[in-house]
Amino acid sequence: MKCDIVIVGAGPAGLWAAKTAADEGFDVVVLEEHPAVGLPKHCSGWLLGCEFTDMFFAEIKDALPYQKVTRLKLIDPLSGQVMEDIEDSGWGGYLARRELIDRELAKVAIMAGAKLFLNVKAEALIKEDGIVVGVKTASKSLPEVRAKVTICADGMKSAASGFARKEIATEAESETYTGIQLELVNVKEVTPGQIEIYEAEDPKLSGRSLWPHGGGITLASFSSMDAYNEIRSRRDNLFSQKIASSYSVYLGGFPNRKEMGFHYHNMVKDGVIFVGEASGASGIVHGMITGSYATKVAKKAIEQEDLKCIYEYESLVRKSDVYQNPFSYRIVKKHYGSYRTWLERSKEIKQ
Repeated sequence: MKCDIVIVGAGPAGLWAAKTAADEGFDVVVLEEHPAVGLPKHCSGWLLGCEFTDMFFAEIKDALPYQKVTRLKLIDPLSGQVMEDIEDSGWGGYLARRELIDRELAKVAIMAGAKLFLNVKAEALIKEDGIVVGVKTASKSLPEVRAKVTICADGMKSAASGFARKEIATEAESETYTGIQLELVNVKEVTPGQIEIYEAEDPKLSGRSLWPHGGGITLASFSSMDAYNEIRSRRDNLFSQKIASSYSVYLGGFPNRKEMGFHYHNMVKDGVIFVGEASGASGIVHGMITGSYATKVAKKAIEQEDLKCIYEYESLVRKSDVYQNPFSYRIVKKHYGSYRTWLERSKEIKQ
């Protein structure tokens, strides 16, 4: 198969790149290795409030169950002290089920003219004279897709074993850790739309968080199922008390970069652009914006028949709000000083 643009990965970054490219009239093919868009899921589903979120979410929210984010609390789990209590002033955005977000974005991309193929795993980039000209797959029915521009949007796994690790990342940049995300039922004393983040000297408790969606579902992440069960059995802290009677209705594993939220030094190679988590951009909104930048430079490269144009992507990203305001609550204190500063700066993000 031949097309103008082939995109590896049907997450928010890849699908938004597909939608915006199809809107420009390009022949776009999206390859997703899993049998369903949105799975496996390992994301809180937080759409950070900003101008871009207001714009794109208006296109899909009528089809989604979602919860308005109204507050973020930073809590010491051992003392129960609330260290920061920040009410929404425009940064809140929404909590929505990640798999449903992805499927609605897929619908929007397809309706714009993009072609989506499920169960097609991209195995390698096809190169001619060192220039990427498409993707080789593991599918017998679609063994390869050749394109004028390739976009890699292979998500969190890109650093661990995907195309970012193989093509652009240094060893330090691709260092990862693993964990699990659970959808919990029967978490006590949480309010839908009020995010809770816990910080403590105890490393098993520090960095834990609760993301209460509507419908009685609360998302939380742990290093392993054993860690969840151990923390759940404790009674010496507020976090453990809240999840003590909870049970998981969904378990998903994930790899994540230790430098989560910070872009790779290189985000382009000849013929291929990296977007979303594959470029280092953590967060749904941040990833989607990089997808729109990729479309912009791909359009120029195709129209001018000059692949060097795609290198403009790196300067676009580095000058952008998403580069200046990385999405990673793990580095908030170090990078911003406080959660309040982070959230107030993030709400100014524009495309």
